Amino acid sequence: MPSSSSSGYSRHSRGSGGHRSRSSIQQLITSLETHRVNTLTELCRIERIASTCEDEDDALAFQGPMTAAWDYYVSSNQLLTELRGLTRAYPFSGDVVRDAHRLVRNDPDSNRSWNLAWLILVKIQDE
Repeated sequence: MPSSSSSGYSRHSRGSGGHRSRSSIQQLITSLETHRVNTLTELCRIERIASTCEDEDDALAFQGPMTAAWDYYVSSNQLLTELRGLTRAYPFSGDVVRDAHRLVRNDPDSNRSWNLAWLILVKIQDE
């Protein structure tokens, strides 16, 4: 039975040493593909799991869905919503995120990470 987490992933399906069953990995991938997970905290949690996969096929299986999930996180304005929640004393403009997003898309080095939100935040900081 899945836990009550938004990803549908049961914390009890983890084996020793960070090994995860194929079904738990598939549940995480499905949660990314269906956008059941669309918060910074949950995406980062799944990203940590993906980055520590012991099986290369499992790691590769995460690449497309993880990239698409980060893209959706940005395009659905969830990044902007969470930034505004974190910076209540500083009204965060959607234009800043849109401009940084455009700069990232036009940057040939932007393929260095599947985490579009991180790339945008770095671009905001650098610009």
